[in-house]
Amino acid sequence: MRIAIFEDEAYRNFLPLTLTRPTYELMVGTSTLREKIVKNVANFGDVVFFCRSYLKNILRERLPSSCVNDFSTVDEDVILVNGLLLANERLNGVLQKLSGICAAVVQKGRIVAAHIKRKFLELSEIQTSISSAENVTETILKIVPEKLEVDGMPLLEYPWELINLNPKLIANELKEIEDKELRGRVDTHVTVYGSKESVFVAENAFLEVGTILDTRNGPIYIGENTYIQSPTRISGPTYIGRDCILFGGQIREGCSIGDVCRIGGEIEESIFHGYSNKRHYGFIGHSYIGEWVNLGAGTTNSDLKNTYGTIKINIRGQIYDTGSAFVGVFVGDHVKTAIGTYIFSGKKIGVSSHLYGIVPEDVPSFTAYARMLGAKPTEIYLESAIETARRMMRRRNVHPSKAYEDMLKKVFELTNQERDRAGVVKGKFSI
Repeated sequence: MRIAIFEDEAYRNFLPLTLTRPTYELMVGTSTLREKIVKNVANFGDVVFFCRSYLKNILRERLPSSCVNDFSTVDEDVILVNGLLLANERLNGVLQKLSGICAAVVQKGRIVAAHIKRKFLELSEIQTSISSAENVTETILKIVPEKLEVDGMPLLEYPWELINLNPKLIANELKEIEDKELRGRVDTHVTVYGSKESVFVAENAFLEVGTILDTRNGPIYIGENTYIQSPTRISGPTYIGRDCILFGGQIREGCSIGDVCRIGGEIEESIFHGYSNKRHYGFIGHSYIGEWVNLGAGTTNSDLKNTYGTIKINIRGQIYDTGSAFVGVFVGDHVKTAIGTYIFSGKKIGVSSHLYGIVPEDVPSFTAYARMLGAKPTEIYLESAIETARRMMRRRNVHPSKAYEDMLKKVFELTNQERDRAGVVKGKFSI
């Protein structure tokens, strides 16, 4: 019996974040959804991964020792686990039950997990649906003999749930760290409000004199080789990955900062996936920022209406009420913003788009947006977008593979209709 993590149709709700990664590669708390699931199913052995076919090669590069979309190598029954499941103690109970019966565990019409016989993985219908993340639920329910209804499983459905859950997850996951000693260089003039035992500074991290750490509302983790310049105030719960630089500012509660980020100014209850820059002043709040994003000086998003009402988001043409008064923006990979960019709350910014001025609406992928400055939204040339990605990645000693560039080309193709619907024009962009 093997565990296989898969994507269901809900990946579409998380666009543009999931245009460039499987759903289970989304970060929340101190790690990705994939890492949380794998940690919880360690007793079941090696995990198999299924994803949309155009993402398989970059996932294989990221997980070179894992089986990705290779149905022929799976020689036993599998228990499929939804990649949007937030693994917790209930997951093991579900898996133990499924190990004895062929059934699907279903919550509100979505598959949480399912036991699939090996012979069914040979069916072209199954392979097509699983490797496209389309009609997955319907296809699986047709072949499993039993359906078990459950409730209360943490199966994510919308992107703002990542933001809402982040502070609690950071606090809970940092409690599991056994070594509470301050092993990095913490100057005696670094101030800690609250318990010092709630601070973990990994090896070779350095905090300058004047840094303030506030653990009264939650723990703080600072990763290896991360450099905190003064004046910086960090309030827990907060997680900061390895090889980051903080150039001074306010890191308020509920922030997860991935590896190799450059952060300045003010951020609050936000997730930076990794390799992204917010070097200068400006505010990012209740937002998810993808990889290889560069936010120019002064870039700021709204996360609260003047009316203090709940924020609504357009998901695939339908307006959803988030039920929350605090929701920021969702920014896809490789987005660039000019100085003084202001983004309204609840907006989604597509992959490789460039923003200028005020942004009061969703922006499609590969779009130069400066409507408030008098320019029509204009499609960015694909080769220009790829060359920009190469230049930024080389600055962090990363060289995009052919598989990575092919993925960006596919995303450009997949988002063509999105640009057409939004009235994005082709031609030379000018302000």
